[in-house]
Amino acid sequence: MSFSEKIIKEYSANADKRLAFICRLMIGFMLLVALLNVVGIFKIDPVPLYITVAISIIDFFLPTLFCNILKMQSVGLRYFILAIMVFQSGLQYAALSYHTIIMLVFPLVMSCLYNERKYVIYTAILSLPMIVISHLVAFYLKVVPDEPLVTLKGTFLYGIIPRSIEFFAVVIMCFFISDRIEKLVATLANKNKELYEDQENLILSLSQIIENKSENTGQHVRRVSEYTEVLCKSLGYSDEESWKISLAAMMHDVGKIMISESILEKPGKLTDEEFEVVKNHIKYGKQMLETSPGELFNISTEIAYQHHEKWDGSGYMGIKGDNISPCARCVALADVFDALVSRRAYKSPWSPEDAYNEIVSQSGKHFDPIVVDAFVQNFDKFIEIMNRYPDE
Repeated sequence: MSFSEKIIKEYSANADKRLAFICRLMIGFMLLVALLNVVGIFKIDPVPLYITVAISIIDFFLPTLFCNILKMQSVGLRYFILAIMVFQSGLQYAALSYHTIIMLVFPLVMSCLYNERKYVIYTAILSLPMIVISHLVAFYLKVVPDEPLVTLKGTFLYGIIPRSIEFFAVVIMCFFISDRIEKLVATLANKNKELYEDQENLILSLSQIIENKSENTGQHVRRVSEYTEVLCKSLGYSDEESWKISLAAMMHDVGKIMISESILEKPGKLTDEEFEVVKNHIKYGKQMLETSPGELFNISTEIAYQHHEKWDGSGYMGIKGDNISPCARCVALADVFDALVSRRAYKSPWSPEDAYNEIVSQSGKHFDPIVVDAFVQNFDKFIEIMNRYPDE
């Protein structure tokens, strides 16, 4: 399971939303420019001003439309939005000139939000010719009435050249900022991946110890894990969430390490005292797991402590209904099904059909009805897993 790609994808999605938010603020900025012109503080020809404001509102709303409303996300879409921002910056400078001079670097600053060098380079390549074009358009429209920009030579010497030099300096700054953050995000993703791998390896090792403790040296832990993953996916969990819960499910009986084998492997019915001892394995499991760092162990703690709870509240700790952890509800059904169809020292295995009927009959009693529905819909997958991992 790769976590680096997911972290970077989430980071980029947040960058899309941040860009959209800033663009909405820019709509307010353009309306403010128009208002200042109306009250006479600015002296801008109203026709190009209002046309520019109208186009700006449309352009600045596009990121919100694509990223927030339509929830679209792709590299191509980011390139398109940045290109629109570059066009927008040129349009605003050409029509409004020094009233919106900050717009010359606005797209470049926006490209930094993605914290990848390729977006900075792309935006810079588009922006440099746009700076030249917007200055020339402003000159021919006579937008700037002051010396020395009223002449073509002055536009080049005192407009295009200094703005280009300043822009190049900002490009270098943005490039190194993006480069640094890109490396930091990659480092964080790799560290997070290593953390999950460490948790996974530890859980797999502990699960093997659990299996080896039992005379039934079978595949109970593996089967319960895969049954749980099937249920989670059927209930709408993502592939990653399902994987996490199914891996954590391997720890559901970790507390049995603290229980005597003479009780666990007793060939007959347990006495009331012995059963009380066995019930303590959920407390032992919680104590063993709750101090371990990491998300997988947090999930494992919930499962170990609550997988013997019943929907009607008649379980070990009396936890009822929605108060039972959703992942523990899935593991509860998976554990019972596997226990029913497996040979134990105290019982012969049930047929899958008898186990199916028993679980369905316990819907709303022992099990969450929604989880039972998922079991019914995926019963064929349960059979496949059962046959794939037979007891030795």
